[in-house]
Amino acid sequence: MKTLTDKQSRLWQFILQFYEEYHLLPSYSDMQEEFGYSSTNSIYQLLNSLVKKKYLTKDGPGNYDIHPTKRSELSSAFPGIPIKGRIAAGGMHEAISQNLGHLPVEIHPEKSDHYFALIVDGESMIDADIQDGDYIIIDPRPPKDGEIGAILYGGETTLKTIRMKQDGVELQPENPSYEPIHITPDEWEQITVFGTFIGKAWKKNGDWGLIFRSG
Repeated sequence: MKTLTDKQSRLWQFILQFYEEYHLLPSYSDMQEEFGYSSTNSIYQLLNSLVKKKYLTKDGPGNYDIHPTKRSELSSAFPGIPIKGRIAAGGMHEAISQNLGHLPVEIHPEKSDHYFALIVDGESMIDADIQDGDYIIIDPRPPKDGEIGAILYGGETTLKTIRMKQDGVELQPENPSYEPIHITPDEWEQITVFGTFIGKAWKKNGDWGLIFRSG
């Protein structure tokens, strides 16, 4: 087992404590504030060291999780799906903090290792039965043609159906009141893909459940 440096160890302990309280890993800003770093670069380097030493896993830009072999270091297990922020289903807006608790729902571990939830803002996807305020479930894999993708584009988030075109990619709203967004191949290479919409959560009489998208 690779030994942690003092800085890595302090960050690791903070991550464990934060996770136990909020059921999520701390954001870059949380870690900066805790340790007084003036930029995110120091945090980035420390996180990458924890990945290399198999304390964390990394699945895409900024998407870290506790390594399966290290979950025993948590004092308790938290069922559910982490809520990692909000996403626009309308006009695009800036991404929001990734510390919004968790959905108290359980999925078979083999299916839900990296699933996470986002809260929908806007009505551009209502014809896909995605309403303002819905909790949607995201699988962090790239969307295929015709699937609904969650992306970060130009510093802003959006949730749209992905349509592959010869001259690029079209982000298609599922509401006739909104216009599609065309992205050239060069632009598409520069965006961050959060993942693919696979379902959403519902709440009735205080109980939570999940409904998955078919097809």
